[in-house]
Amino acid sequence: MFHRRIIVIILVGLLVACGGAAQPTPAPTLTPRELSTQIGRATQAAQSVHFAITLSGTPVLADAARVFTLTSMEGDLKRPDSVLAILNVSASGGVAEIRTVALAGKQYITNPITRTWGCLEPGSSFNPAILFDPQQGVEYLLQNGFDNIRLVGREDLAGKPSYHVSGTIAGAKLQPISMGLLGTGSVAVDLWADAETLRASKLVLVDTASDAAAPSTWTIVFSGYGKTVDVRAPAEC
Repeated sequence: MFHRRIIVIILVGLLVACGGAAQPTPAPTLTPRELSTQIGRATQAAQSVHFAITLSGTPVLADAARVFTLTSMEGDLKRPDSVLAILNVSASGGVAEIRTVALAGKQYITNPITRTWGCLEPGSSFNPAILFDPQQGVEYLLQNGFDNIRLVGREDLAGKPSYHVSGTIAGAKLQPISMGLLGTGSVAVDLWADAETLRASKLVLVDTASDAAAPSTWTIVFSGYGKTVDVRAPAEC
């Protein structure tokens, strides 16, 4: 009887060792920095994405001539650097809608009055494509320029479990991708990403040094990952 008990114990041990009754091994826990890096990579790996950007707080001027104030923009990105977007701007009390196309390093934009297309000189107007530049854009900065990172927790965002991470990005790293519109000083960052895909869902950038009472705030919402995007140069240009 004693020997039979020993045999049973050994068999049970073998079954557990082989996975018959073993508990699942918990997934390794990522540090906030590792999580941010993976979110940046997963977002950057998507070949296309829809973005909607809302600006609030201190007015943001959208052109080198400092005529138009940018209030929002919405469009589609096709990797690596093609964008179709609509910019909503205001000037002298009026509101206008400007369409823009970025393709093969060139930017095209509509005249807010005549609505005819024209080709812009680099740096003369805000180009949304540069925000997602693979070597310096927001996804790159989540991997290489995100500081003081902490995991706020898991939250529900638009009905999906999401990670919420916060931290800062140096203003000097954001100025080149925002035509100097963002990054007066250190910029506070809140990032949400889908817990399953680790793709970014929402990114809030607060330029804390721009105005203590009403800092410039950019809210970027990502959606439509992998959608078909057809970017072409305007026929008039």
